Amino acid sequence: MKGLLTKISNQIIKRCRAKINKDDMLDGDVEKCMDDLEESIECCRQWKYICLKNQKMIKKYSTRPNWDLDTDETIFAENEAFI
Repeated sequence: MKGLLTKISNQIIKRCRAKINKDDMLDGDVEKCMDDLEESIECCRQWKYICLKNQKMIKKYSTRPNWDLDTDETIFAENEAFI
């Protein structure tokens, strides 16, 4: 599961990076760049929030006695670095 979540995190970063246009930055469209950056940061934060929320719910309602989903922050290490 960790591998899948890490791949999703990486794909989110890839899409956020594609959204941030370097030419806009260099041409001086500061407002658009700031909006794109803020949107990308919020996207990464929401991904982490949703993922952690679902992990807690799975742990709470799982009928499997061995189902232990300790929060692994390494899944979000690249997201945090990107932010």
